[in-house]
Amino acid sequence: MTLSNSPHIPIMVTEILDLLDIQPNDTVLDGTIGFGGHAQHILPLLTSGHYIGIDQDETAISYCKKIVTSTKIRLIHDNYSNAKNYSIVATKVLLDLGFSSYQLDSSGRGFSFLKDDPLDMRLSTKTPQTAADILNTTPKNKLSDLFYYYGDLIHNKRLVETIIKHRPVHTTAQLHSIIKKSYVFRNRSQLMKTCSQVFQALRIKVNDELTHLTQFLESLPQLLAPDARIAILTFHSGEDRLVKQFVNQHPQLKKINKKVIVARQDEIKNNSRAKPAKLRGIYYTG
Repeated sequence: MTLSNSPHIPIMVTEILDLLDIQPNDTVLDGTIGFGGHAQHILPLLTSGHYIGIDQDETAISYCKKIVTSTKIRLIHDNYSNAKNYSIVATKVLLDLGFSSYQLDSSGRGFSFLKDDPLDMRLSTKTPQTAADILNTTPKNKLSDLFYYYGDLIHNKRLVETIIKHRPVHTTAQLHSIIKKSYVFRNRSQLMKTCSQVFQALRIKVNDELTHLTQFLESLPQLLAPDARIAILTFHSGEDRLVKQFVNQHPQLKKINKKVIVARQDEIKNNSRAKPAKLRGIYYTG
């Protein structure tokens, strides 16, 4: 598998490898293989093992199929929450809930506020609603809840009112303009942070991300071999909270790292998208 030109920079590779403790005969389940960022570091360690990569993004799976040369890897085009349907028994599990640089910057699906694209934000074409659909049809109170719970935007009343006033909203440029009208920003970094929160909230809602995470966590006993190890990389407080609470509620799951792991400063300096990442390691006593 040659991924030196992969359109994604994997985050916390060393920390993930330390947590998973990959053995030559492991069966590794990568629930969000994306463009193979982490896979390129794990595959060489599996001399007699297997790697199962799942992703709901057609573009990502197509990319991996074109560059995969290893017979050790199996690629599945589906959402990771459906992994239980594929008769998988994994000794190691990786779940990276981040988005690739390609998806954010170059997909044309409206994930980034730095480009003017249609407000789509769907990872899969099977997803019924786009971000524009949600912005233009969601009632005022539910739109406020969306930004509060999925974007950590406590003060969103004026934002919601401005969105409703300017409906229909169809492009990222329109939404970016609405955000600028809704708040007073002292500097560009404040604007960037708020835009990120708004776009994140919409992306989570469009792709029903927290529901899929919950379904996957609940299916873990069906997917894991005894003594399996799991590494989950989250990028939003709601995701991390779900993982933490689930582990605390299930006695068969034990924390490998007592405290959540965050990216080193040198990694954040080289890749700013690593800054919000939180890594948790889990051991399955089975």
